[in-house]
Amino acid sequence: MKKWLLIFISLISAKTAIAFVLFKNEDGEPLRWHLDDLNPLVHTDVVNRKTKAIKFHLSRDGWSEKNFENELNSIRSAAAQWEAVPETVLKFEEGNLLEPGVDINGNDNQNVIYWVKEATPNGAVLVNNERTDISGALAVTFPTYFDDHTIVEADMVFNGVTQRWFTDYTNTFSNDNLVEAIALHEFGHFIGLQHSPLGAASMFSRTVSGVSVSAGLTLDEVAAVQSVYGIKNAEEQFGGIVGSVTLDGDKVFGAVVIAENKHGNIVQSTVTDKNGNYELLSLPLNQYHLRVSPLHSPQAIQPLVRDIDISMEYKGANINFQPTKYKSTTVASQKNTETNFTIRRGSPSFYINAIRPATKKDNLYELSFGPFGIKRKNEKQLIGVYSPNLPSNSATLRITGDGIVYGITTFEANVFEGFNLITVEITLEKNIVPGVRSLYVEKGNERSYVNGFIEILPNTEDFDFDGLNDSWQRKNFPVFASKLSRASADPDADGYSNQDEYLTGKDPNDIDSYPTLEIKSITVDSSGTTIQWNSIPGKNYQVWRKKNVGLSEWIKIKEPHTAQRSFMFFVDTSERKELQFYRVQALP
Repeated sequence: MKKWLLIFISLISAKTAIAFVLFKNEDGEPLRWHLDDLNPLVHTDVVNRKTKAIKFHLSRDGWSEKNFENELNSIRSAAAQWEAVPETVLKFEEGNLLEPGVDINGNDNQNVIYWVKEATPNGAVLVNNERTDISGALAVTFPTYFDDHTIVEADMVFNGVTQRWFTDYTNTFSNDNLVEAIALHEFGHFIGLQHSPLGAASMFSRTVSGVSVSAGLTLDEVAAVQSVYGIKNAEEQFGGIVGSVTLDGDKVFGAVVIAENKHGNIVQSTVTDKNGNYELLSLPLNQYHLRVSPLHSPQAIQPLVRDIDISMEYKGANINFQPTKYKSTTVASQKNTETNFTIRRGSPSFYINAIRPATKKDNLYELSFGPFGIKRKNEKQLIGVYSPNLPSNSATLRITGDGIVYGITTFEANVFEGFNLITVEITLEKNIVPGVRSLYVEKGNERSYVNGFIEILPNTEDFDFDGLNDSWQRKNFPVFASKLSRASADPDADGYSNQDEYLTGKDPNDIDSYPTLEIKSITVDSSGTTIQWNSIPGKNYQVWRKKNVGLSEWIKIKEPHTAQRSFMFFVDTSERKELQFYRVQALP
């Protein structure tokens, strides 16, 4: 079987930085690791045949001399986030650390991850036996695959020559590249995904420096993993939407198809193939609102999203058409519901070319080409969009979805040379549902979108989907999304899970630091005996009693009760007079 080497020149810095889209062969097979049906030609040091986990090897030197361990841990955290996606067979494990000096090699039966740190005399940053120059990229992933699109090996290299790196997620002032975010993107390529048309997606082709919304997986990327690597017994939880996009009877190549939930958050997106077809798979059972839009305006000289940003296979995508109105579609279990679109030729007379991120300062004008986030605060903020041909009056700037109150809209010409600006006052309601959304400008019957470039931020982050606040896990674990850091894990073997220790403020790595269970009071009145104890929300407790502490057996009183707060009351209505001994048991 013939081997092929694919090069994902994946991240270009915005300083110069399926959404999921799958790379499929002629038979429609996506590029993927076949972990549930291992190819015998895949080496055991590439995929562990016992655990069915993809094994990767890190070069021990990282990027820097002083911070290399944190750099390696950031890569481990990125892999762990993809593995943490629920209902999938995707697993990673780490092999032995490698000595410095490794290179890209699709035939060495190892998945290698490293930083290249030396340039040639003419300044080129060469890898892959000096066949590939990655000078303009942040990082590049090289999957090797068979004709049937089975990945048999993959290597990843970070540009340590022309790029600078940092690892502290709490450092919001750094203008260097966050290792974790870039590695998260690269692991998407590592498992077979192409670039996303959504600006806030980890798999978007460009990233801004520092800590940004590209950290953490979107719902779109979660769906991608569940679609390609989903477990079979979870299939009944999902369905799909399929269809085609046509223009004057012809199939439309490269049209963006967006599925939003009732709040306007993007649940999934993709781009139509050369036959004008699309698939939105692994959608939870619900109703969705679909629309179609071009990747960018044909008038834009430097668009925010280009056809080749998805991949070179999408060069020449059709962009000369009007965005559609919404169509509502309900997803049924294990079925693909067909929803087709017919679009109109011609583009809006205006487009969006840059973003003014959220600010509370009227006189602060920032010209950004990347996505941004908004915190859920019930206060007035300003957002805006730029381009050379925005309307100068009678237009509206909006965010898709509900939960937003709009104020005054202002129009300013030539704020930056060649850029007009539309700004609108917004206030996010306290109950707004967080998620990735789109911006659009509307005037009359014309509307222009920029898809997925804004994220309504949650109050707490949970990039590993276990219900714990990531900031607590980052504080207590060097690899915050690892198996040891998960909510159900008990790394200090004290009998209490990380969730128990998190809720009670204890140290999850100290066996002598654990939640204590203590009965605080027992009172007797006409209604019975009331027992109060300190509890852990969500944990189940069983109450027992007996008359003689030394001789009689413990009697269970009622069924277990689930705690709702940090203290709990229980009333034994059957006992009002006789002396009793009580015991409270915290259940596993």
